[in-house]
Amino acid sequence: MNTNKLIIHLQAITQNYQRLQQWAGKDICLMAVIKSDAYGHGMIPVADALARVGCSQFAVFDVSEGLLLRDNGFDQSILILRGTDPENMDRAIEKNLISVLFQVEMARYLSQLAQKHNKPAKVQIKVDSGMNRLGIYPKDLEDFMHVIQKLPGLQINGFISHFAVADQPEDHYTIKQMEIFQKAIAPYAGLTSHIANSGGIIDRKGLNYPIARAGIAIYGSSPQWPLASQLEPCMTFQSKVIYTKTVPSDETISYGRTYKTTKPTRVATIPVGYADGYSRMFSNKASVLINGKRAPVIGRVCMNLTMVDISDIDNVNCGDPVILLGKQDNDCITADELASYANSISYEIMCSLGACNHRTYR
Repeated sequence: MNTNKLIIHLQAITQNYQRLQQWAGKDICLMAVIKSDAYGHGMIPVADALARVGCSQFAVFDVSEGLLLRDNGFDQSILILRGTDPENMDRAIEKNLISVLFQVEMARYLSQLAQKHNKPAKVQIKVDSGMNRLGIYPKDLEDFMHVIQKLPGLQINGFISHFAVADQPEDHYTIKQMEIFQKAIAPYAGLTSHIANSGGIIDRKGLNYPIARAGIAIYGSSPQWPLASQLEPCMTFQSKVIYTKTVPSDETISYGRTYKTTKPTRVATIPVGYADGYSRMFSNKASVLINGKRAPVIGRVCMNLTMVDISDIDNVNCGDPVILLGKQDNDCITADELASYANSISYEIMCSLGACNHRTYR
C-alpha cells in the first residue's frame, strides 16, 4: 500500500474561484481554465465543484478534454484552447465545443463539417498580441476575417488573446498587449472577447471585456501580488517517516555525496522521490514539515526516497506524517516555494505531483 497521499481541497478551489469572481466584478463572466487535468488537481472533480458554485464556462486544451467533460454530463460552454484537428472536428461540432481558430485551413474544414451536420461550428479567433505562440497577427487579421466570414456554418462568437507577462506587476508589455488587442478587434464590435488571465484579474488588467479566464489562481498560486495571499492552496502532498537514524559527523548522504554532516545528525527517511513528482532539483534546498517544524532535505532526492535533517525536531518516530506540500500547524510549503528551488513555476509542480500520485478529495 502506498503511504503517500495527494489531497485536493475542493472547498479551497471553490473559495478561490468565488474570490476571483469578486475581484473581476459582477459584470464579468469568469471562465475556469481546467486544462491538463485541472493543473494536476483532477479535471472532473474540479469541474463538478466549480459548476456547483455557478461556473458556466470552462477552458480546456484539446478536444479530448472537452469530450470527457461532455461525457460526464457537463453542459457548460467549453472552449478548446489549442483549436481542433480535422480528425476530431466532427465530434467537436456534435458536442457543441467552441474551437479557438487561427488557421484558414482549420476554418474551411470546420465550415465543411458544419454544413454536413447542419449544425454551426462555434469558434473564437485567436489574436497574437505579443505572446508569439498561437494566433493571427493584427496586421493579418482583416484578411483572415475577410476569408472566414464568407465561410458558411461558422459561428464566430469572439476574440481571444493571451498575456505574456501578466504575472509581473506594472509591466509595460501587458499594457502594450491590451492596446494591440483592442485596436485589432475594434472593427468587430459586438463579439464576446477576452484577454485577462489570473494575473490580469488580480492586477485589474484586461477586465474591460465580458469574460476573464482564471487558471492558476483558482488553485491557490499567484505570488506576485499582496492580494494573492488571500488565495488558499488547494493541494497537499503527504507522506510519513519510515526510518530514523543518527548519522555520525563527517559522513555523506545519498547519491553523489553532495551533503556532508558536520556533527552527529538525526536523519529521517521518507518514501518519496522523483518518481512521485518530487523533483531531484529539491536536493539540499527544500524542506518538509514534521511535527509542525521544518526539516531540511539533505543529500540528493532519490527515485523513491528522500532524507531530511530532524536534529532540531523532538520526538520524531516512524509513522509520523510528513508534509512535502501544504500546511501543517502554523507553517505552509507552497508550490511557488518548491518551484523556486527548481527554477520552475508552480504550474509544473502541481502538474507533476498530480500526474504521479493517486488523488483523494476533501
